[in-house]
Amino acid sequence: MTIEDRYQVETAIGRLGRLVDDRDWDGLHGLLTDVVEVDYTSLWGGEPEKLAREVLIGRWRDLLGRLEATQHVITNILPEISGDTATATANVVAVHRRTVPTGGPLWTVGGTYRIRLARSGGAWRIESITLRAAWTDGNTAIMTDPGTEASS
Repeated sequence: MTIEDRYQVETAIGRLGRLVDDRDWDGLHGLLTDVVEVDYTSLWGGEPEKLAREVLIGRWRDLLGRLEATQHVITNILPEISGDTATATANVVAVHRRTVPTGGPLWTVGGTYRIRLARSGGAWRIESITLRAAWTDGNTAIMTDPGTEASS
C-alpha cells in the first residue's frame, strides 16, 4: 500500500459523505462503480442489494431530497489496499434534518461503514457500502412521513 493509494482511498470515502450532503448527484456518478452492492439491513432490515449506480443515486435523491439537510461525518478511515482493490472501515455519524408535524426535526444514526473500492482508470471507485448501525436517536418520522418536499 502506497501513501498515495491510502490518500486516494480515504479521499474517495470522504467525498461520499460530502457529495451526498451537497446533493451532488453528478459527482456521485463519478465516484461509484456501474453496480454497487449496498447493505443497510442493520438499519432498515431487508436484504443486501446489488444496484445499478443510477438506481442507487435515484433512491438517495428521492429519500434525501425531502430533507432540509444532512451531515455525514465519516472519520477514522482504516483502509486495507491490495493492488487495485481496497476495503476500508470508518466511523460514521449521519444527521438528518427535516421539519415534520410531529416530533423533533432531527434523526441521527451512528455506526461503522465497511466500504470496498476498485481502482479503474487511475481512480478509486466505490463498489460496495455496508452500514453497521450501532445506534439511532431522534425522530424517524422525518424519513418516513411523506409530508412536503424540502425546498432546495
